[in-house]
Amino acid sequence: MVIVVAHPDDETIGMGAQLRRFKDALLLQVTDGAPRDGRDAAAHGFATIAEYAFARRVELRAALEAGGVGGLRAEIVGIPDQEAYLNLEMLIKNLHHRLQQQALDAVFVQPYEGGHPDHDAVAFAAQTAARLIAAKGRLVPAIIEMAEYHAEGPELATGSFLPADQPVTTIELSAADRLRKRRMIGCFTSQHDLLAGFDTKVERFREAPSYDFTRPPHPGELHYERLGWSINGELWRRRAREALEALGVGSPIWA
Repeated sequence: MVIVVAHPDDETIGMGAQLRRFKDALLLQVTDGAPRDGRDAAAHGFATIAEYAFARRVELRAALEAGGVGGLRAEIVGIPDQEAYLNLEMLIKNLHHRLQQQALDAVFVQPYEGGHPDHDAVAFAAQTAARLIAAKGRLVPAIIEMAEYHAEGPELATGSFLPADQPVTTIELSAADRLRKRRMIGCFTSQHDLLAGFDTKVERFREAPSYDFTRPPHPGELHYERLGWSINGELWRRRAREALEALGVGSPIWA
């Protein structure tokens, strides 16, 4: 099994209490968690972007230890934070190779919900890689989403999904699992303010819907469009269309 997430801490937010059940899984971190504009690094007291990226790796390892999965295999692709949409072809090829080489039962990913452009890139890359393999007549693993966050009107919704036809599995965490997850979250000291708003009572999962990534995930402003970054949904979707064309997929394969 492979768990694909955009940043160090996403695995903890989405399925931290479940990681002990998947000790043989590979945790694939797509970005290094350090935006290249340097604002996050400076805001958290780091002199350089490289120091911030290193600190985020250290936080991840501490969180896995706190969660009882210190031996979990973890790899970092190393794309800069907020720039996965600029590297979609490379990311798709990376996942395509892994899915071809390994007999996997499931791939856990983040949903396409406009919460973060890197989350959306993970969803896009996983579905595209799987469908390219399926087009060759080969079996592909189930793609399972973990709930993260997205815009809900003017607010930020955490720990839930945007509506879809797929049923949602809600796992009520035991007292021990809640404590373990809180300890894991506490290891991400650089992300304390962001993670303070996430509940630790439940974790939610569902089979990934067949998204049309050339269309917005929901009407209105996306969450990341409110953050003053250089990326917006229109630019992200343009890059997605370009990646499909470059890989010879052409028109949306979800239509």
